[in-house]
Amino acid sequence: MKNVKQYSLIALLFLLASSCYKDKGNYAYDDLSKVEIIFDGGRFINPRSSDTLDINPKLVFSGDTVRANTVAENFTFTWYCNGKEIATGPILDYPVRDLTGIRPYIKLKVVNKKNEATFLDGFTVDAIPAYLLGWVMLTKRDNRSIISFIDPVTFEVTADFYTTISGEELGPNAIEVREHWMAGGGLSNPGNVLIVRNDAAGNIELDGTTLNPIYKTNTFFLGNTVPEDFRPRGEFYMWDYSIMLDDNGNIYTRKHVNNAYSQSGVYPNKPMFIPGGVKFDKGWSGSYMSGQTILYDKTKGKLFEGSDHGQVIPINYMPGPPIPPGTTMIDAMDKELVYVGPLKQGRFTTSYNLIFYNGTQHYVQKIMVIDQFYTAQAVFMGETSFGAGTANAQSIFYQLPRIENYMFYSGGSGNKTLYLYEHGPAMSSEYYSFDSPIKTITACQNQLMGVFTHDQIMVGLENGDVYILGILSDEIADPARRLKKKIVLDKGVPVSSMYKMGFGFNQMM
Repeated sequence: MKNVKQYSLIALLFLLASSCYKDKGNYAYDDLSKVEIIFDGGRFINPRSSDTLDINPKLVFSGDTVRANTVAENFTFTWYCNGKEIATGPILDYPVRDLTGIRPYIKLKVVNKKNEATFLDGFTVDAIPAYLLGWVMLTKRDNRSIISFIDPVTFEVTADFYTTISGEELGPNAIEVREHWMAGGGLSNPGNVLIVRNDAAGNIELDGTTLNPIYKTNTFFLGNTVPEDFRPRGEFYMWDYSIMLDDNGNIYTRKHVNNAYSQSGVYPNKPMFIPGGVKFDKGWSGSYMSGQTILYDKTKGKLFEGSDHGQVIPINYMPGPPIPPGTTMIDAMDKELVYVGPLKQGRFTTSYNLIFYNGTQHYVQKIMVIDQFYTAQAVFMGETSFGAGTANAQSIFYQLPRIENYMFYSGGSGNKTLYLYEHGPAMSSEYYSFDSPIKTITACQNQLMGVFTHDQIMVGLENGDVYILGILSDEIADPARRLKKKIVLDKGVPVSSMYKMGFGFNQMM
């Protein structure tokens, strides 16, 4: 009988111990001698500078992992930014823009109320600047050039930011915005914004983080003396050289003394001499990796390369199989070249889709331009007519640099319809219709599943509205999923647009 009582007592003790073990998360324990602090984002987080931190860390103690806000009765919490106290309580709710320092270090001190044991851990905030990534739209209204920034996540608009930040007007003649980045600046440095102005005041470069004006590129002519009757029509940057195209069809070339700086070296006061009286009407930047600029002499119907060796040389077809009859010859064009769409490929070589127009029909020709230092040769890859009944004289074109098969263009009645052209099957399909003529088309660039690609395009309309459309495979397949956001910008007629890709790493990949 005595043994039975002993066994019963032992069984009861085991039962009580088991109950305590199962319910241990519901009780406060004196044995909290060791606490580990875990932050969901790890020791480095990358919020946007416009975000508000919402940090509720995990605490690991006595075999449990719990959120800090569930054990506030057992601990005190103090948060520091670079050594200065900024908050108390288990959850840090704090605006990123109010953090101090370039890369703020946030430290959390956790103190056990029972025994005053103190535990410390922290993380570094590497904030994404508000203007690092996003859409930039140049518009014109009431003889004013206006630049606005659109956040790619919230779609919040910072309208007319140049005038607000600089206190100056851009003037009426801004014609283009584009991102400008220098290879020697490092992959972690942001690209700047270049504003091309077709007037004597010249182009302006904006800081890629703050959008503050930092340079007027007219000041980089020799002796700070601008050539007579000089008005920029384009400015093109490569690794070691940059090119200025003026309104008279002249080219000015300079070597970058140090390509770690966004502006380096000086342009000569006299234009480059090019045999045969060549004058250029238009220019297009190649991919940054290629180190190429494509230049077009409309009068002579010829294509030229502005090379990263400081030369401007004609592009001729590489010897090989005969070019099919009826092809638009790049050294003797019988049609107008209206657009050049570069593809992101290799160094000193890249492919382009050239769009020609004969007044009634558009044609697309694909070539690969190979820079051979003293010569530039093109590999002919085919030419196809397209856009019959859809494209017109007012059509705007945009080739996706990272998706070779897709090009978007405007057309249809009143130029109010966006079309998707697929190069492979040579097929056009209506993508989206608007209530106003299309003036600009631009694609964004993002990293999806580890791959840099395009997932949205921005379309600017004559009435001042802006549409963001999805272009991923499921959105292409389902028209109902394409519209992401309509923005009533109301800042005039779109002139030019771009997507700011941010860090140099994104430019190179």
